[in-house]
Amino acid sequence: MLIKTVAIYNRISRDNGESDDVLLNHRTIIKRLCEEKGYQYQLYEEVESGGKFEERTQLLQLLKDIDKGLYDGLVVVELSRIARDNLYSQMIAKVLEENGVLIITPSRTYNLSDESDRLMYDMESMISSKELRTITRRMRVGKLEGVRRGEWIQGVPPLGYSKGDNKKLVIVESEASLVRMIFNYAENGYGIQSIVKKLEGYKTKAGKSFTDTAVYTILNNKTYTGSIIYNVKDKKGNITETILTKNAHEPIITREQFKSVQQAIKGRMSGNLETRNRSRGKILSILKDLVYCNECGLKMGFRKDSKQKNAIYLKACKCGNRGVVENLVLDSFMNEFYFLQGLLQREWKEALKSPQSVSKDTLLHQVKELKKTQDKLNTRLSRAKDAYLDGVFNKEEYLKTKNDVESELKKISVSIDDLLQDIETMDKDSITSQYKSKIEKINRFHEAYNKEASQQDFDECNRILKLIINKIHYARVDEKVTITSPLEGYMDVEQGDFVELSIESK
Repeated sequence: MLIKTVAIYNRISRDNGESDDVLLNHRTIIKRLCEEKGYQYQLYEEVESGGKFEERTQLLQLLKDIDKGLYDGLVVVELSRIARDNLYSQMIAKVLEENGVLIITPSRTYNLSDESDRLMYDMESMISSKELRTITRRMRVGKLEGVRRGEWIQGVPPLGYSKGDNKKLVIVESEASLVRMIFNYAENGYGIQSIVKKLEGYKTKAGKSFTDTAVYTILNNKTYTGSIIYNVKDKKGNITETILTKNAHEPIITREQFKSVQQAIKGRMSGNLETRNRSRGKILSILKDLVYCNECGLKMGFRKDSKQKNAIYLKACKCGNRGVVENLVLDSFMNEFYFLQGLLQREWKEALKSPQSVSKDTLLHQVKELKKTQDKLNTRLSRAKDAYLDGVFNKEEYLKTKNDVESELKKISVSIDDLLQDIETMDKDSITSQYKSKIEKINRFHEAYNKEASQQDFDECNRILKLIINKIHYARVDEKVTITSPLEGYMDVEQGDFVELSIESK
């Protein structure tokens, strides 16, 4: 068979620790072979694991071009560079055989239409597949043992850390101070966008400006508490085990602050889709973004009076629940807030008497439900991969689904870890820390609230309240009294506007 035009396929695997020098050496060998034989060639080259067929974009493109009849041969330095997985080797062989394309290596040429060549190809593919399984198993065991020893195996370390000689994370103080600043802002009630604005001029680990996503990722990364969390996955991408190594390295922030920040972040979210509950525009009331209609559940806003310069009103709800002047809402709120403060003090005392009564059962039930959700997401991920291989999903659809599901699985894994650690640390010190933090925030609120009114104080009061309160449920009540008059008989006289509030604390 006359061979004129060939495709060169060159690949190295980062998973096997192969360097760019290996890629260069293979490229040099194959190009020299083509030049000696007078082949015209097109280079297809990538750095990708042999076991991740769906992500090998260059190979997939090469197979499409072979189907178009562009090449007479495929040149590789050895068969294992095409695919180590036997299933994928057979899929590729089918495309090559159907298009009459030869496989050319420095040691021999394979004509897959020839029985002896096909047998040799199949045998070598099986050997490569076994080698892959052996290498993968050894590397997998090595990685997992490394994680259990507290070693960092997950690529570039997060901002604030570098990888030490012992493969463990070491604090980079110039970066760590920035991480602490971000957590402090969040703990004090600043939203993600507000933090991003305060970080203008600072750079991420990659040297880029901070974005909402970058800040949110930092605030949800438990690595900063000194722990390493690693999700073990099977071949289908399902999480089969989550390894947690505590005290793996020096923490940048405390576990208590991390939990406090998570509560603060959740306080700025609402609904199943975690729609942001951030403040927009000027804060007219310290209760901004906290008041919700008791009838329909919608959030209620505040407005200025068009005639009276200093008058502020709670807007009417769309469902018909009427608004009222802000002063009445504030008076009712402060009464309820003082009650909440006393309630927290009493709960604190009661919790210290019986810290583990019903709480452990509740937390264990939450863990059980989260694991059910984890199983469902793993099933969804597996189906998405099957849909991609069957041609139902294109690559973009598959990768988007894969990224979304893996992101959710990571959150669930962290939540399960949090709950399990909460169960382990349900002692008097832990309970005292939680209630003490809430009481301290209440005291900070009173300090800010009792100062002379200013926009800055409004902002501070509003931020602190969002750290303590989830929602304020509001209802408008019009009370009337009936007066009996001997001259005019019975008459209704409106006594005034009343509001009913109930505070839903965190």
